[in-house]
Order: sequence, then structure tokens, then C-alpha cells
Amino acid sequence: MTQSTHASTKTTIKGGKKEKILGTVAGYLIHLLCYTLRVEFRNPEHFQKINGPIILIFWHGQIIPAIAAWFRKCPRPHTLAALTSASKDGAIIEHTLRTYGISAVRGSSSRRATAALIELKKTLDAGMDICITPDGPRGPGRTMQAGPLKLAQLTGCALLPLRVVCTSSWKLKTWDNFEIPKPFSKIFLCIDEPRFVPRQITAEELETMRATMEKELSHSQPIN
Repeated sequence: MTQSTHASTKTTIKGGKKEKILGTVAGYLIHLLCYTLRVEFRNPEHFQKINGPIILIFWHGQIIPAIAAWFRKCPRPHTLAALTSASKDGAIIEHTLRTYGISAVRGSSSRRATAALIELKKTLDAGMDICITPDGPRGPGRTMQAGPLKLAQLTGCALLPLRVVCTSSWKLKTWDNFEIPKPFSKIFLCIDEPRFVPRQITAEELETMRATMEKELSHSQPIN
């Protein structure tokens, strides 16, 4: 790697020792919170419809309850990787996820998009599940971007919406209404129908699928 290439990579992917410490501390604090939470999966039978790795999607503001609940009652034998932004905030999230054994792919639609897409495809080809927050890293909140759909189209992998419902939580005044479940509360993880994106699809059909999934992800009540 040349010096100029190394400098470009260094400025593109941000994060250092400070972010590592913050993320690791946050990870272990979330672990402590996890032990107090009750978790219930809704519609886990939808996993039976899928062979091979999957692309999980949930809102950016629900990272903590989603990851905490997933690893309290992990229903999948596959290891998990997550797409995080190339910013310093993304570095904090990366090190938080590492405390759960989750690897990170760094990139977003605004930074390292092509490199991240290639790495995500390699991750799925290796048999790992991945999770993406389709409104991240900067929003607008609960507005689904088309990136996960295009990745599903490229790889043929199932796209699985994961709705997260907390019975009691704190919501921060951030763009994503970042949610922290209260100790001893209950979390519902609602597994919606897996979606497959055809290789041949019109722009209108893709937008219809995107809008439908955005609406489903925003449904705030668990479905029986």
C-alpha cells in the first residue's frame, strides 16, 4: 500500500483509541443490562423459510434492544456481522458490537459505499448473517434507504425485517430517537416475512417494496 493510499484510507475510516475505549465500556454496560431483560420472539417460524445467510434490518435507534435481545435468545447458528458507518460514531458502535463477538463492515451511502458493498457480499458468501440499519447512519429517522434491497438483489439472500418493541424504555432526543430499554423490561423481537428481491425488477417495483418494508418496520406493536 502506498503512502497516499494509506493516508486516504486513514482519513476515510475514522476512529482511534478513544472510540475503542468508549465502545468497549458501552458494550459491557449493555451486557449488564441484558441480564435483566425478558425477551420474546414473535413469528420465529419465519426463519424456517430461509436457507443460507440472511440480511437483518432494523431501525438505527433500536440498535441496543435489538442486539441485546438477539444475543439473549439467539435463534441462528450463523455468526453475525454489522454494517457501521466510517465515522467516529461508527467506530464506537464497532467496538461495542465486538463485545458480543460481532464483526463490523465499515461504510455507508456517503462514505466507502462501494467498498462496503463488496465486503458485505463477501461476508454473506462466507455464510455469515449481516445486520443493517436502513435509516443510518444519519437519517432521516425511520426512512428506509434502498441499499439493503440492492444488496439482497445482488446476492440473492433473504432480507428479514426485525421489528423491535420495548415495553418500557428511555428515548433520547436524537435524530433516530435512540432507545435504551429500562432494566427488567420486556423486549419483543417480531420476525416479519422474509423478502427476496428478484434480479430483474423495475425501479417502480423496487420502490413499492422499499415503501412497504419501511411501513412494516415502523409498526409499533408486536404481531401475534
